[in-house]
Amino acid sequence: MPTRRDVLKLLGYAGAFAVGTALGLAIGSSRNLYSLVKEYQQKEKIYTTTETKEEIIPENQTETITVTVTKTLTNTQVPQTYTITNTTTISETETITETLTTTLPTSTTTQPSQNLEQILFENSNLQFIPLKVLDVQLNNNTAYLTVWDNYTQTELQLEVPIKYLSKGNITIGDLFSTVKNYNSTYGTNYQLYLVLGRANVNEAIQQNGKWILPASQIYYNIIISDKNDKDIYDSLQKVMNGNAAVLMPILQSGPYANSLWGWSNQPINGYDNIIILYQNGQQVNSVTNYIKLADYILGEFGNKNPTQSGILHVDTIANIDIAGTYQNSAAVVGVNNYLGTYIVFLQQKGNLLVPTL
Repeated sequence: MPTRRDVLKLLGYAGAFAVGTALGLAIGSSRNLYSLVKEYQQKEKIYTTTETKEEIIPENQTETITVTVTKTLTNTQVPQTYTITNTTTISETETITETLTTTLPTSTTTQPSQNLEQILFENSNLQFIPLKVLDVQLNNNTAYLTVWDNYTQTELQLEVPIKYLSKGNITIGDLFSTVKNYNSTYGTNYQLYLVLGRANVNEAIQQNGKWILPASQIYYNIIISDKNDKDIYDSLQKVMNGNAAVLMPILQSGPYANSLWGWSNQPINGYDNIIILYQNGQQVNSVTNYIKLADYILGEFGNKNPTQSGILHVDTIANIDIAGTYQNSAAVVGVNNYLGTYIVFLQQKGNLLVPTL
């Protein structure tokens, strides 16, 4: 028969082993283990720990030793093992030990404290937000976007079906990689943006760290720009409010200084064809560079007459004056406040945030 001293040594070793390795069996427990662990979670959310001490116990006396385990609860989405050792009563002839061990189940669908709308827009009155695309990964029929919200200084992972981010043989992944290569080759700084409307963004759910957007319910545009998010927001806001015009220039120079031929998706003085009078040569150079980038992107994928293929638009956003007509064939439009030029990707599915782009 083991002595009382032997039993105490055994208990001390077994308790340490259970704490260190979360090893144990439910012995004689009448309570549901999962419920017990959840009960502990709802209380202090931290356990305390004590160490057993070896002592000499007189004959025929009983000592009660309590062994508890320290465990601070952190991210409950990660599997965690909790070991709870109840009070152990030891005498020379009897040892009763109850050790409870479980791993809480995890769920791949998290319930964050904030929904995606609250994360992106906080308490602002913004109705849309330009998100800079930092990376694109395509897998089967899904696009995984890493985006940067400069307004809240937040990086997020978004998940969207590819069919909502593509047209013809061009996907958002093609846009991202081609713009990146163009910047590397020509020393430019064009960026890809997902301009996301606020409506229905709160319906997105988070799974495995990624926000799954309700693609058929949201409103968005995909654009390329070398401007920052604030400039993009201001330009598009003016278009949506009817305080700026959208003009579509082409590479052909107009009959006047600093002018380009183009067209408007809304007739001006009865003409779809227009001549755009820019304010200076710098604006013209910026516009023509955008057109060349659009041709470069689409030309890489075998599209003929790229900027008229209905996949990309090159849009100048500006406040304008109507200066008259040219040879009864085109309206002459003067730019008096240049807000920027953008490449707009016309995805084949989904709701456009700014349909006039």
